[in-house]
Order: sequence, then C-alpha cells, then structure tokens
Amino acid sequence: MDVSIINFEQKYRSYFQSLNEEWLNKYYFISESDLELLSNPEKLISEGGFVFFALLNNDVVGTCALIPNGETCFEIIKMAVSEHSQNYGIGSLLMETCIEYAKENGADKITLETAVPLKAAIHLYKKFGFIQTSEEYTHPVFKRITFLMELKLK
Repeated sequence: MDVSIINFEQKYRSYFQSLNEEWLNKYYFISESDLELLSNPEKLISEGGFVFFALLNNDVVGTCALIPNGETCFEIIKMAVSEHSQNYGIGSLLMETCIEYAKENGADKITLETAVPLKAAIHLYKKFGFIQTSEEYTHPVFKRITFLMELKLK
C-alpha cells in the first residue's frame, strides 16, 4: 500500500467535506455549522490553519485540519479516514503530520475535542499521548456531547 500525506490542494477540497460527512452521519448528524465549516476549507487556511489529505494508492481516503488556538497552541479538527481505508495506519500518519507541523510552528500544545462513541479515535489520541482535560459537555456550536483532550509538546 502506498500511503502519503499531502497539503491542501484545490482539486481535493470536496473530500474534506465528504470524508467528514461519512463519520458524522454514522455517529451523529450534520449541523448547519458542520456544513459551513466543511464546505469551505479555504477559510480555515486563510485564518492560519492547515488542511491535510491522506492518499492511499493515489485515492483520497483521509483528511484533517489544524487550526491556531491561541499564540502557541493548535487544535486538530475534522479528522476523518474513510471506513473502507481504516487499519492501514492512516490516522497515525495524519496525527504525526499534525504534531510535526505544530512543533515546527512553535506550538507548545495541541488540543482537540472528541466524544465517547468515537472509540477508535480516542485510542489513537491516547496512543500519541493526548490526555483528557475536561468533563463531557454539549458543544456550543455543533450541539454534540464532547470533551477536550490535550497533548503538551514542550
């Protein structure tokens, strides 16, 4: 299997939405706020964020974004790997890319939000050293029950 992680390219922009809709439909629902965010990855980039894509044999099968969250912090958002492409280490490669990018850009920590039903994602985050830093709460924008996790880089 030939897996690579690439930076955002306009020709792949629709995969940011479709891959995230796949897991959102499986575990939750797609809110208007989700659609607004997912349909415009360029906005994330224009606000200092970064979008990555995972290619498996030249097919886009994963994505995630890294956005600034303060002066020395980034937040990982909207990480998704297509269900038919899981168990190839693609989530780990996306995570490694995010961590390296954050370090190269002076971050001292990375945060993310996740939820109890996303067991595979939580396992991945813990594997990379993320720890839970909040109790569960209802996300004010997406209206899903989530909790915070954090990885200290320094």
